Amino acid sequence: MVQSGPSFVVVVAIDFGTTSSGYAYAFTKEPECIHTMRRWEGGDPGVSNQKTPTTILLTPDRKFHSFGYAARDFYHDLDPSESKHWLYLEKFKMKLHTTANLSIDTEIHAANGKRVKALDIFAYALAFFKEQALKELSDQTGSEFDNSNVRWVITVPAIWKMPAKQFMREAAYKSALVSRENPEQLIIALEPEAASIYCRKLRLHQMVDLGTQTTQNGFKATAFSDRYVVMDCGGGTVDLTVHQIRLPEGHLKELYKASGGPYGSIGVDYEFEKLLCKIFGQDFIDQFKIKRPAAWVDLMIAFESRKRAAAPDRTNPLNINLPFSFIDYYKKFRGHSVDHALRKSNVDFVKWSSQGMLRMTPDAMNNLFKPTIDHIIQHLSKLFPVPGWSGTESSAPRREIQTLMQFGDTEIRAMAVDVSTGRTVKASIDFLSH
Repeated sequence: MVQSGPSFVVVVAIDFGTTSSGYAYAFTKEPECIHTMRRWEGGDPGVSNQKTPTTILLTPDRKFHSFGYAARDFYHDLDPSESKHWLYLEKFKMKLHTTANLSIDTEIHAANGKRVKALDIFAYALAFFKEQALKELSDQTGSEFDNSNVRWVITVPAIWKMPAKQFMREAAYKSALVSRENPEQLIIALEPEAASIYCRKLRLHQMVDLGTQTTQNGFKATAFSDRYVVMDCGGGTVDLTVHQIRLPEGHLKELYKASGGPYGSIGVDYEFEKLLCKIFGQDFIDQFKIKRPAAWVDLMIAFESRKRAAAPDRTNPLNINLPFSFIDYYKKFRGHSVDHALRKSNVDFVKWSSQGMLRMTPDAMNNLFKPTIDHIIQHLSKLFPVPGWSGTESSAPRREIQTLMQFGDTEIRAMAVDVSTGRTVKASIDFLSH
């Protein structure tokens, strides 16, 4: 938890993600008691609403309308003739990383192709979170909560350069989250470092099996210091930190500078879009996105649902619903059916279902993940060269670890443990083909 001065009653941390966002807060008198916002309006049935989609909807005259599920659902329900006039934006966070000459005048594209200032969009989003958090704090305390009593924290990817971090601060000023006169009210924190501090606060038994070993300060008592890796695999980026717990005090030491790359789950979305272009043609997909922007959003929502159901050991096909407007517009655009396009595309691992769905084999879905996963593996290989972390030759036996990868706004945790002793150890990381 961030150390706050006496003037701050509460710390509110905003997780501004590429695909999903949320916030949590803790009162400074009880820093270990962390409250997470869970009552987002709307949402998908059966899916946890701990976060809401990072989507913003502006009216045709460019006024803020809604954020998150509310924005997505309202846009979905608009008549096609109306939706092309509204400005719907999603997955815009990475623009701050990919823009070479980022400035307060940088523009981003809405789903209908219209341009809007990025600073306005980020400010709208932060203003939304400010309103939501202050309302919840007011409900908690029983009286109107003053923003001056809040220390705000915004997390950003480790790979962001200083202009991107400053841009986020400028958006905070524009949104009135904080003022230029009180810049210390806002902390810009690196996402993987925040995650690492969280792991530092975990009871060790939540990370490894302690068995009957004794602990000190909540940590396993060993003759060696404990090292751990935290990988935050988000929508836009993958960030990584390597820290060491110095015993017996439990102090945290950074072993490697926080690092990462643009290897988030939207890379899987891009591969799906490339697949659609291969089947239906780049010219059609480009036109469909412009002419039927709401239907394109619906298609990507349908893909997101099936993407989450993908698994390396899955054996049955995954079906992706194509919006009726996609099927209809394609026939008008090309003069023949979607089924005909699939048969002529030579893409054997995607078939057409008479129920109006693309049927993808498990291998086809796994192939969409492969480029993103390969990037992550390459980054890990550079950071932890075989046969040891230091990159030097060693006669010590190699250890094998298991790593669970889940994409979306989730995380990857990797830890090497000596089964015989229960100690965390230095180890090379081998990604086996199976």
